[in-house]
Amino acid sequence: MPFQAVASQRLFQQVAEQIVGLIRSGELPPGTRLPAERDLARKLGVSRPVVREAMIALEISGFVEVKTGTGSYVSDGSPRAGELGDAGPSAFDLLAARRVIEGEIAATAAEMARPADIERLDQALAWYRQESLKGEDSFEADRAFHLGIAEATGNPVLTRTMELLWGDMRGRIFDRLGELTKNSTKLRTNMADHQAIRDAITAGDGPGARQAMQAHIANVETYFLMDAAEDGTTTHTRNATGGTTRR
Repeated sequence: MPFQAVASQRLFQQVAEQIVGLIRSGELPPGTRLPAERDLARKLGVSRPVVREAMIALEISGFVEVKTGTGSYVSDGSPRAGELGDAGPSAFDLLAARRVIEGEIAATAAEMARPADIERLDQALAWYRQESLKGEDSFEADRAFHLGIAEATGNPVLTRTMELLWGDMRGRIFDRLGELTKNSTKLRTNMADHQAIRDAITAGDGPGARQAMQAHIANVETYFLMDAAEDGTTTHTRNATGGTTRR
């Protein structure tokens, strides 16, 4: 009896493939503005993060152009016969995993950190602050801070795990979402979050370090869901359980 392999696709890829099909069939000609994310999510029966990631995957493959503040459009040069490339892992799946893993790493670092580890975190903080003042969301400075926390645990397996989370697993969708949602308020929030994590680790406060790290990652998720045109005039804060408040 012949069998066919069962394709395992991430949900955002399934949404992107459906839109590609409409583009190829001519239902969505070049220049067409796609429905708003919330409308698409409702019509497709998926969450807004899934739709946002599908749009980024389509943009990376050249099918869609994302215009800051106005929406997503079918590209004039859309590759009708092209393939939807692999955009990598889901950014929101990665953030969910990081909330669990990095929360525990931060708690462990609070118990194990030595003065040299705190000095390394302070250097990474100063680096990130310097880049932020220039309007840059420095990946290298950010990575140095988070990797420094893992190194402070004294556990090389945790350090290697962090390297993987900040390496290939990060993916193009994550990086593109970071570019689309960069603004001055986001940079200030990241800086304040990093400082809170550092202070809890320095104080030897494991539960506080865990909570500060989880709140930081939840804030990143919230910014990833903000409209690219938003300048952050409303502060979005997510708690460690995923609830969102505005102030």
